[in-house]
Amino acid sequence: MIRRGVTLVSGVLLILTGLVVLPLPIPVGLLMIILGVSLIVPAIPALGRFLTRMRRRYPVTSRKLNRISTKLPGFIRRVIRDTDPDV
Repeated sequence: MIRRGVTLVSGVLLILTGLVVLPLPIPVGLLMIILGVSLIVPAIPALGRFLTRMRRRYPVTSRKLNRISTKLPGFIRRVIRDTDPDV
């Protein structure tokens, strides 16, 4: 229970910090948002369903995510695989 709370808080903080840093020319904000979402998705199943619907709506982005997933860390790869609408 405590681990889930810490995961949620750290994910939300990463997303909020990423939104603040997003306008910078270096894409650090985008990476922080991706990390934050990948931390929150296992804890909130509704967010996983939402991401699956979004990936179904935007298939080009979904294919790009599948293509780059081999270069990402394991927990992000797992989220991309779990939210893949084609599986």
